[in-house]
Amino acid sequence: MEHLLRPRTVAVVGASRDPTKIGHVILKNIIESGFPRERVFPINPNVDEVLGIKCYPSLKEVPYEIDLAVIAVPASIVPRVLEDCAERRVKAAAIVSSGFKEVGNVEAERNLLEIAKKGGVRILGPNIVGLIDTVVGLNASFLPYLPDRGGIVMVSQSGALAAGLLAWTKLKGIGLLDVISLGNRADVDESDLMEFFSKDVHAKAIALYLEGVENGKKFMEVARRVSREKPIIILKAGKGWRAAEAVKSHTGSLAGSDAAYDAVFKQCGIVRAGDVRTLFDYALSLAMLPDPKGENVVILTNGGGAGIMGADACEEQKLRLMDIPEDLASALRKWMPSFGSVLNPIDLTGMATEKEYYGSLSVLLGDERVHAIITLFSHPATLNPMNVAEAIVRCVNKVKGDKPVVAAFIGGKECEDATRFLIKNGIPAFDTPERAAAALATKYRYAYYKSRPKGKHLEVRVEKDKAYGILAKALREGRNLTQSESCELVSLYGIPTPKKIVAKSLEEALSSAESIGYPVVLEVESPDVVHKTEAGGIRLNIKDGRELEDAYYGILKSVKEKAPGARVEGIVVRPFVREGVQVAVGMHRDEVFGPLIMFGSGGALVELYRDVSFRVAPLTDVDVDEMMRETKVYHVLEGFRDAPKDVRSVKEVLAAVSQLSLDFDVISDVDINPLFVYERGCMAFDVKIMLKGSSLCGT
Repeated sequence: MEHLLRPRTVAVVGASRDPTKIGHVILKNIIESGFPRERVFPINPNVDEVLGIKCYPSLKEVPYEIDLAVIAVPASIVPRVLEDCAERRVKAAAIVSSGFKEVGNVEAERNLLEIAKKGGVRILGPNIVGLIDTVVGLNASFLPYLPDRGGIVMVSQSGALAAGLLAWTKLKGIGLLDVISLGNRADVDESDLMEFFSKDVHAKAIALYLEGVENGKKFMEVARRVSREKPIIILKAGKGWRAAEAVKSHTGSLAGSDAAYDAVFKQCGIVRAGDVRTLFDYALSLAMLPDPKGENVVILTNGGGAGIMGADACEEQKLRLMDIPEDLASALRKWMPSFGSVLNPIDLTGMATEKEYYGSLSVLLGDERVHAIITLFSHPATLNPMNVAEAIVRCVNKVKGDKPVVAAFIGGKECEDATRFLIKNGIPAFDTPERAAAALATKYRYAYYKSRPKGKHLEVRVEKDKAYGILAKALREGRNLTQSESCELVSLYGIPTPKKIVAKSLEEALSSAESIGYPVVLEVESPDVVHKTEAGGIRLNIKDGRELEDAYYGILKSVKEKAPGARVEGIVVRPFVREGVQVAVGMHRDEVFGPLIMFGSGGALVELYRDVSFRVAPLTDVDVDEMMRETKVYHVLEGFRDAPKDVRSVKEVLAAVSQLSLDFDVISDVDINPLFVYERGCMAFDVKIMLKGSSLCGT
């Protein structure tokens, strides 16, 4: 990876004298970026020199050690070039050439990887725009220039977007360390890059544009480890169905569900950005700001309106605005007219100059009770924004404190210039109070993650052999589990379920009801009826034999009409369970990350309310606690307007579903809805388990 990203020598295979050819553009960019000409080797069998540099007919003819080969030749020639790389012991290859997996040519790409692995060559790409590194001063891409030097690494799965982002960051004055195009990721992927930059002294934050992840397990393992050392910010595209299909056609990536990505990012401490602007807002904050030492945030402003917007944004971002004590207020009054405000926001009024900003900011930076500062500036006609920006930089540098300071300058071109100046001098700056507050809040959230306990995996007592038998029987018969089988299976993992008896006739149903005791519930036993309510396959609160007879025949008639062809294996008789707080627990096996565990509000309208949260198994106690707290129903369980419910029992159910999904990867979905939660204990009222294949795995 060092040879790939920080090479000492570079060969350009496909270098050309034709200015319209990619090989010419890349060679020209390498030279113009300041990389030493004597360490650049053009490869082209048809010419003696390109751009005044001696050209070699092949890599094998170069009499020097080569760290990196940039390959820009037709796809059909790439395998032969890689064989030369292997023979010549070239350490890494950046393959710009396209025409592989992204166009369905999967076998050709697999062949490239086999050649590279045999020869010990790491591959970046194919189908990339190249890579840029400001440490060695290398622009080995067909992007037009090096970025301003900074601490942010930009990795993009889209080459065209990388080009746009390079220009955008240049315009905004945002410095970058590296710009890397991932392309098809035949070998080097985002996980490899995160691993490399986590140990790189120059990298302060890692920003990625991703459309999909191929190896979910590897991604999570690396991201969990890296995010405690360096912040990772990801803009993940492909949320909707059409976008996910576009992802597959763009780079041949698996999309995975967006809920899974969201869960993984939370579990791994990754900051998720919703758009390009917030990707770099968050990256600036995380790369530049020190960790806050406490919760007290102060807003300093020259305009009441901007201050109010800042206060609203802080409340929305859950930032705590400090109550200003009298001694601090007295010190601040020296820097404002009598009609200024020492409430938080601190309003210096529109009369404030760079002098008042410098003095009041010095007071705040020098007070240990203040932990973070948002400095707002609305441009009055009489004051040059650059003067204020310079005063802020001088003050922060003089105090040399370890408090996060962000700024927002609201105005036109002069404010844009001041914003770029602040960024270049290490202070994240934006054009609205809302962006400044969001950036600071991101730093707080990341600081929380770094100090967050890693958690421990929850232990579950299981009867795995019996569970295997239930699943094996269903698989042999080529069907999903019935309701009673599903309940029996989860009960083997410690999840409480009501007693159930499968009746094959009305007489058996009546006898079962007598033994259980009225009131009872009847429901159809069928591997083909997933939603019993919609099929009319369930009757509740049956109080006597007459009602049971009507319900029995009513269920059979309704299922026959609404689910024709469904196999009916009997009618389940069970006690009518006392209702508690309804929650839902479930699992869906994501194609990229594996078992995705769900918790949220339960009942018939779960899809409508969508008060749910997700995490990927295996779950720790910290994962379970955080995912439950993200929902509104958790506050009900805690005792909102009622007695507290048994939260611990729900956590045990989540742990059990997580373990079940890890033990048997033939299970595609688990749905427990509702799970009734009481003051003591809980009860799985309805359980559905779906199978995905015909053989058991993970046993």
